[in-house]
Amino acid sequence: MVLEDAAPGAAAHAAGMRCIAIPYVAAQADAPEFATAGLLLRGGQPEFTARAAYEWPAGAGQP
Repeated sequence: MVLEDAAPGAAAHAAGMRCIAIPYVAAQADAPEFATAGLLLRGGQPEFTARAAYEWPAGAGQP
């Protein structure tokens, strides 16, 4: 899993890794660049928790 502050998921996808997108501004969550994220936290930073990030891969059905 990768958390990055560049173009949403570019480095993560290039490395074959999963990507969590956390828009800085929640209103931007519908922007097309966030469509490739494995997990999109539409509410932005307030919605992020370490537990959600930890549990997401298992819930996504990925190893």
